[in-house]
Amino acid sequence: MADNDILGMLQPYFDCELSVDDKDKILELHERFKSDVLIQKVNLDGAELIIKPYPYSHSHEDGLPDWFDGLLEKFVHVITRDAKEDRRKISRTVREFRSERAVRVHWIKPILENASDKRITRFRYIENSGREREYFWYRAKGYMVVVEYINPNFALITGFCVDQTNHAYYMNKLQNKV
Repeated sequence: MADNDILGMLQPYFDCELSVDDKDKILELHERFKSDVLIQKVNLDGAELIIKPYPYSHSHEDGLPDWFDGLLEKFVHVITRDAKEDRRKISRTVREFRSERAVRVHWIKPILENASDKRITRFRYIENSGREREYFWYRAKGYMVVVEYINPNFALITGFCVDQTNHAYYMNKLQNKV
């Protein structure tokens, strides 16, 4: 691989598992995310990736530390995932911190900016809501970025790890792509 192989060089930002209480490290990741997507901007097919800079304000409801409030909502969305508060059908959904997502948040920009690389599987899929979303799957590294085209730009929906628990689900989306 060439020295400038951005995709090949992607590694987790920290080489240790993070907990929701690793405030300094999570804040460092937040600054990196802001730099990548708000300050430097991401270009996808000549269009700008947009992130609305809304502050997150649901730490109490989601069971996250209070200092999460004020971080970019999209950042919190990317480093957490929906989890049922308990196993009953009527239970409410909360956000659960996921270390494997957090330490890969800096992968979003290089994956989108190298979307034409043969290692990125790119496909469009129409969700149950009727919205068409575009998926960028770096299969060798098990990471997916999802965007939605909102004329004239793209909006970041999320980024996450694809693992044994969700691999078949995303393979099915790939097989049923637009």
